[in-house]
Amino acid sequence: MRAVVTKPGAPGNLAIAEVPEPSPDSDEALVRVKAFSLNRGEVRRAATQAASTMIGWDVVGTVEAPAQNGSGPQRGARVVGFSRRVRGWAERIALPTTDMAEIPDGVSDAAAATLPVAGLTALYALERCERLLASRVLVTGATGGVGYFACQLARLMGGHVTALLRRQDQVALAKSLGVDATIVSSDGTELDAVPKFRAIVDGVGGPALGRLLTRLDNDGRAILYGVSAGQETTVAIRDLMLTGNGRVEGFYLTRDIQIERASKGLSRLLKLLADGRLRTLVSIDADWSTVGPTAARLMARDFTGKAVLRII
Repeated sequence: MRAVVTKPGAPGNLAIAEVPEPSPDSDEALVRVKAFSLNRGEVRRAATQAASTMIGWDVVGTVEAPAQNGSGPQRGARVVGFSRRVRGWAERIALPTTDMAEIPDGVSDAAAATLPVAGLTALYALERCERLLASRVLVTGATGGVGYFACQLARLMGGHVTALLRRQDQVALAKSLGVDATIVSSDGTELDAVPKFRAIVDGVGGPALGRLLTRLDNDGRAILYGVSAGQETTVAIRDLMLTGNGRVEGFYLTRDIQIERASKGLSRLLKLLADGRLRTLVSIDADWSTVGPTAARLMARDFTGKAVLRII
């Protein structure tokens, strides 16, 4: 079968090549993949892996053979899944039934494909924060994959949401999500003039993160899921001490799906999509032959929202 693999020097360090067929374990279904979405984490990973390494987290497809243990969706079911083995961008994949959910009628393949990494990260990060009803929530990178969902989910949880953006041209998109406020700042200095936040969901990191943490309220939570602006920051320890039980927590999706399996989280997100209470943003919907150039565009921040590629 064909799959996307790493190829140093190629556009996005990716190419399509022949690979061995998967061999499902008893708790895994064999899924024929129809589409997948790209995340910065996978593309960044591609630059560090040996040549011909398979890749890919987010997949949508149809069950060709259900799991031998009888769990999960049956043959012919349309499913979305998260490949913990990072082998999802292939014509077929063996996927644990705990890592997939059946897609309801009315939800498109493209919309479902955006959910596994970005949607689950936003959902589980916010649910760590607790008691968000009428609380102030700050979301950085609000027009990115995770941020786009986090703004909407925080509003659904009853939070007062502020979107922190890097550029003025991102404001209209953030406001379309129903956020209560937008702040445009590259280093977070403009946050000094606003009240503190019970919850901060950050995927940017870098030097600005230290300033963001000074804006954490008493007993607040800052959930850190990414480092797109850099891996180091300076933290004012006394400010954190004065938050009382305030916490700064790292987020790693593979760990959180051990607390609530991906199938449950995906089912919840799919229900919101089907009910029209959650929306996705697919800026690129193309053939998977464009995976390399699309990955390069993603890393260059050449578009907002998600890119979905279809296997044809």
